Amino acid sequence: MKNTPIRQLIPGILLAGLLLLGFMVLHEFLLTLTWALIIAYVAWPAYRCLRHRLNGNATLSAALMTTMIAAVIFLIVYWLAAMLQDELKTAYQTLISGFNPDTYRLPDFIKRIPWLGNTAQHWLDRVIDDRAGVAAQFAGWAQQWSGEFAKFLGGIGQYIMKLGVILVTVFFCFRDGDEGVRQLNQGLVRFLGKYQHVYLQAAGHTTRAVVYGLVLAALGQGMLAGLGYAVAGVQAPVLLATVTALLALIPMGATLVWMPISIMLILTGQSWQGVGLLLWGFLVVSTVDNVIRPLVISGASRVPFLVVLFGVLGGLTTFGMVGLFLGPVILAVLLSVWQSWLKLQQHEQDTSGSASAPDLDVQPGWHTLPVEAALAAQQSDSAIGLSQTAAADRLNRYGPNRLDEKPPRPVWHLLLSQFKSFLILVLIVAAILAAMIGDLTDGIVILVVVTINALLGFYQEFQAEKSLAALKNMLALQADVRRDGRTVELPAEQLVPGDIVILEPGDKIPADGRIISCQTLEVDESALTGESVPVTKHQQPIEPITLPIVERSNMLYMNNAVTRGRAEMLVTATGMSTEIGKLAGLLAEEKDGDTPLQIQLDSLGKRLALIAVAIIGLLFMSALWRGEPLIQTAFTAIALAVAAIPEGLPAVVTVTLALGMHRMARQRAIVKRLSAVETLGCTTVICTDKTGTLTVNKMTARSIFYKGQSYKVNGEGYDTVGDILPSKEGIAADDLADLLLPLALCNNSHLQGKQVVGDPMEGALLVLAAKGGIDQDQAILQLPRIAEIPFDAEHKFMATFHQQGDQIKVFIKGAPEVLLKLSQSIIDNNGNSLPLKQEQLLAQNQDMAGTGLRVLGVAVRTLPAGDFNADNDLFQYIQELTFVALVGLMDPPRPEAREAIKLCQQAGIAVKMITGDQKVTAFAIAQELGLAGEVIEGEELAGLDDDALAARINAITVFARIAPEQKVRIVKALKIDGHVVAMTGDGVNDAPALKSADIGIAMGITGTDVAREAASMILTDDNFATIVKAVKEGRGIYDNMVKFVRFQLSTNIGAILTVAGAPLLGLPLPFTAVQLLWINIIMDGPPAMSLGVDPVRTGSMDEAPRNPESRILSLRRFGNLFSYGLIMAIGTLGILYYDLQIGESLSGTGAAHATTLAFTTFVLFQVFNVFNARAEKGTTFNRHFCANRWLWLAIFGVVLLQILVIHWPIAQLIFHTTALTKLDWLMAVGVAASVLVVEELRKLLRRVITG
Repeated sequence: MKNTPIRQLIPGILLAGLLLLGFMVLHEFLLTLTWALIIAYVAWPAYRCLRHRLNGNATLSAALMTTMIAAVIFLIVYWLAAMLQDELKTAYQTLISGFNPDTYRLPDFIKRIPWLGNTAQHWLDRVIDDRAGVAAQFAGWAQQWSGEFAKFLGGIGQYIMKLGVILVTVFFCFRDGDEGVRQLNQGLVRFLGKYQHVYLQAAGHTTRAVVYGLVLAALGQGMLAGLGYAVAGVQAPVLLATVTALLALIPMGATLVWMPISIMLILTGQSWQGVGLLLWGFLVVSTVDNVIRPLVISGASRVPFLVVLFGVLGGLTTFGMVGLFLGPVILAVLLSVWQSWLKLQQHEQDTSGSASAPDLDVQPGWHTLPVEAALAAQQSDSAIGLSQTAAADRLNRYGPNRLDEKPPRPVWHLLLSQFKSFLILVLIVAAILAAMIGDLTDGIVILVVVTINALLGFYQEFQAEKSLAALKNMLALQADVRRDGRTVELPAEQLVPGDIVILEPGDKIPADGRIISCQTLEVDESALTGESVPVTKHQQPIEPITLPIVERSNMLYMNNAVTRGRAEMLVTATGMSTEIGKLAGLLAEEKDGDTPLQIQLDSLGKRLALIAVAIIGLLFMSALWRGEPLIQTAFTAIALAVAAIPEGLPAVVTVTLALGMHRMARQRAIVKRLSAVETLGCTTVICTDKTGTLTVNKMTARSIFYKGQSYKVNGEGYDTVGDILPSKEGIAADDLADLLLPLALCNNSHLQGKQVVGDPMEGALLVLAAKGGIDQDQAILQLPRIAEIPFDAEHKFMATFHQQGDQIKVFIKGAPEVLLKLSQSIIDNNGNSLPLKQEQLLAQNQDMAGTGLRVLGVAVRTLPAGDFNADNDLFQYIQELTFVALVGLMDPPRPEAREAIKLCQQAGIAVKMITGDQKVTAFAIAQELGLAGEVIEGEELAGLDDDALAARINAITVFARIAPEQKVRIVKALKIDGHVVAMTGDGVNDAPALKSADIGIAMGITGTDVAREAASMILTDDNFATIVKAVKEGRGIYDNMVKFVRFQLSTNIGAILTVAGAPLLGLPLPFTAVQLLWINIIMDGPPAMSLGVDPVRTGSMDEAPRNPESRILSLRRFGNLFSYGLIMAIGTLGILYYDLQIGESLSGTGAAHATTLAFTTFVLFQVFNVFNARAEKGTTFNRHFCANRWLWLAIFGVVLLQILVIHWPIAQLIFHTTALTKLDWLMAVGVAASVLVVEELRKLLRRVITG
């Protein structure tokens, strides 16, 4: 049977029908299965994380995850049921005792509404007339309601079996989920045919969107409900908001809470509150359930709003609660069937109308076709191009001419990613636990700090992505295209197959294409092939069809650049169909690994969490042994656990990295992820490209051999300011016009300011001529060109013919060995013509090439005008030449690169240069840059196995003639040897190496979009020195991290020892929970943040790179921090004991005064301890003591705030403090200073002992 469109769509229709029929027949079973799948889906990320931590043990991970889910469900149900039952009892008593019809009056605003006022007054009169009956009726209704609720709680056991089935199903979903999905996909491929992925994707996206919409709507209703309850003055608003949020998972379920509470408020005389709450609840429930939830589901699933709304309503009506999921899913599948039908119809129309869009799904070998055949295959015309209509049709069919990129992360995803740190999760759990036991203030304070940290990280990463987008827009390509017989400039994204593109020197090729005409065309294909030497192109067909890309000399490829000549190109492929697009697609599966700092912080968070758990366990055991109240013990344990966790660490890390990123941006580097800067800080090897990174990427004439004498050329790049001086002092310079005039005239490039339009090498020759006083434009006027032999790789020279009166001047430049064979004489110092001695000049050529120069020969010939005919074979005149000079050119090193490399070597960082140049050139550049070591070529590297390469990798400094794919192998060998590798790159083929390196660095000017997408950092100036600045910045960031950890943890240890030691010594707790939060968050915040902006140490680049596996919290460092904490604990408890025992007897002060004095002393301990944190080894009283003004401002702010906390009456109520005397303050300062004095004495003693 013919495979018609409707036949192809039958499987999709059957899928939707089977879903509908299956749920109708197996409703109860599938309801249970649906809930199990939903639970497994929501908890899947946590399960994957747990399985990763348990080394892939699926069974154990699934069992633990299922057990945790069961425990969470039980605890939530038990807690809510117990709390709700207590609240209902209280509400019932309030309702019975609070309703008095005699004193109840209607609100005035109700009376003003005619119909509502009359009806309400009539009802109220009936109540007053028959108060006993109404009260009895109401009491009976309330009793019945309570009885039903009790019956509901009592009958909850019948659901245990169903819950057990759900949890068992969840276990198998976890354990066998991956295999189940794979088997399901294999089975559905045959059933659903070519559109199986469309239908499954529609079902999966819609299911995820429904879950997302439900959760978001429930949270929204819960928060809005809590706001309404709080404003109305209802008791326990947080509890009721939680119940409302849970019930809001069921459409209109929240009304079960809103309405009873509103009625209760009205009947107890709180009319305004009751009516307002009722209207607010109606507005929230109706808006969120009927508008917001479907809108969220629609946006997340890309299914139209009305389809989602009808799916929800129809599903609820037909299937009950499970229809909330099933209805939208069924309609989404049916909608995808309809859209597939439309696509098939459109495809048939496109196929039938192939005259406007040829079928290019199977492309011919374009390089094998003659120009006319290629144009015919594309249904295009070289003189007219495509029509605007045909171009629009093809743009609709083939899509925009751009490479697929990772879609920008949604704002919500960017924000949520800030909460994935283990430390952040521990803090959130601590905040929830604090709120659950009644200390809402502590929970809110912790969540505020966590939220501020998230917002800071979100802002910085959002700004980084905006910077990248701006850079991309700045580099957007334009193309000259022939449409409807006219040449127009269009954005490259609008190009389509069949377009005729006109290319000039300097143009970037916007798509893949077949050359249909060209003149002296040379193209830089390094972006695709890695080969830096321009490639000569032509328009003739070549065989075979399997010819490698690099040998298809009649084809042009996207992102390469025209260096010489002009061409017209027939576009054959755009976007992801181009060769670069195919390479870009291979990168999609690469994943980014964690940076050293992320690993360190995650490890630190886990260790601190274990410490917190141990503290809670010890306190509970101690409390049970002493018979103390369990709730109060839990409260103290949580407060102490929070004190054990450095909650400021994520915020300080974020701020420090963000400031580092800003400094890097000012220094011409865009960091895509904050932690990438820190990764550079522990870099041990930098693998860098030569061209443009270590060099200026501008060919420059450096040496001349003319009339038997050597000259050196000063100046850099394309700046015409410079000198041409004899290499030996005391020798007068000859007139160089005979050399410089041919360089200016035998040239197809020209200068625009300090930029070259055309071939870079010709540009260097123009600059050389200008340094000698030759103006190209003036020379052209005096000696107009009448003929030309273009440069060709076969004859290896270029020649131009110029009219000068009755003579023809022939100027030739090219390969020295070729011109020497064509020459018979040379000019000596006196201007006389002498016989040519090839051996001497060839030796000079070898000497110049041995220093890394690219050598050109220059020759001339003068012909009588009557002997010249431009229509004849011009090659007959290229003989009996007079050889003029040798000119040596090179891409010179950047002036700052040598110093930057020296700084790297001083810092223990190896620099390895990777280039496509010849070995001799690479070695010469390395010598000039100060890079010493072995040089290896790509061919030799290919002959080394992995073991041999690993044995030599550290000794090799220069990699010459390296193909881009070999970079990955170099990176892997270095990483296996334990190095942290930074890799630079600019081409598409560099992208895998950028991904595999610890940090990939792309070039912002010469880099391709693919390279910039793969990199972690982008250099907007393509400068190696910027990388070194980033390394220094990364080291400074890590130093500041250590400073903060030392400061924060010593505070935490001091708090733990103080709080844990007080009961053991028979003293009251020196701090309340709020005071602990003040110490840990408010007090530690400003000083800790200011440590994050401490300037980079002067000697940071004189040290070897740190081991990325070394722990931030080493055993020795922990010992020092413990000693700081012990001093703080002894000082704080000592002053507490003194004021309780001695001070009270002398001044009559009480316990409140003693705890206030102890609290203040501990805060002041941190003011002095921050200076200990700044200098771990040397004295803190160095020349940088006053360098960080933010630290001094922070100290001033903390002291001022502490004075307010102690002496401001409102703050005294919040923090439970009393005023202190001047003597108290002096005592506190004196005791607190001991932590700095003792540490400085210890470091002094150590310096004396070690000398």
